[in-house]
Amino acid sequence: MKTRELRKRLRAEAHREQLAFAGRIDRAYKKLSTGCSLTVSRAINSPSLRSKHESGSACLPEVAQFAAGYRKSKDIVTAR
Repeated sequence: MKTRELRKRLRAEAHREQLAFAGRIDRAYKKLSTGCSLTVSRAINSPSLRSKHESGSACLPEVAQFAAGYRKSKDIVTAR
């Protein structure tokens, strides 16, 4: 039983090492291709925070109908 757990732990460790190695290679490639560090390249290539794109918002004509859900309705009579 312990050998199964040991094999599982060794496989997981090998997988983590492979992921770490791939990450290091990826960062090194990005640094070589751009000539600057990863932080600087992210800052340069990120979208501007000053430009606001509000194309997704829309005004609904019946918005009051949906917003009035918190009010009690006087038409509904409940049995007491």
